[in-house]
Amino acid sequence: MIRPERVRRIRKQIVAPLLLVSTLVLSCIFAAAFGRPVWAAALGAGLVLVYWALDAAVWKRASGRQGLALGTAIGGMVLRLAVVLAVLVVVAVTARASFATTITCFVVAFTLYTAVRLFTYPDAGAPAGRAGTL
Repeated sequence: MIRPERVRRIRKQIVAPLLLVSTLVLSCIFAAAFGRPVWAAALGAGLVLVYWALDAAVWKRASGRQGLALGTAIGGMVLRLAVVLAVLVVVAVTARASFATTITCFVVAFTLYTAVRLFTYPDAGAPAGRAGTL
């Protein structure tokens, strides 16, 4: 039998990708309306989708490993940052005129993702045995 708290958690996990896909679509619409390259807008917002997918994979993998959780989380953080920076550097070098569109869409989508991420993943809570604040 499925517990209600698990259903709520599943619903929360769907929020981030839906928001990112809608941000990708809206970025493309705004780029087309303002005469900017649509591919650059899609790449910028799509890069946050890739970031989310890597984040979710690392979160799932780290939560199952008690001894390796910190190493997995740090390795995932380095991997996500490396992927984002590599793509942005490639765009900056190969299509300099489109870089502003790519980075703007990335920053907007990443800001929305960061805000939604606070509600998507549960907080760690206070460590056991810790005294309250003074």
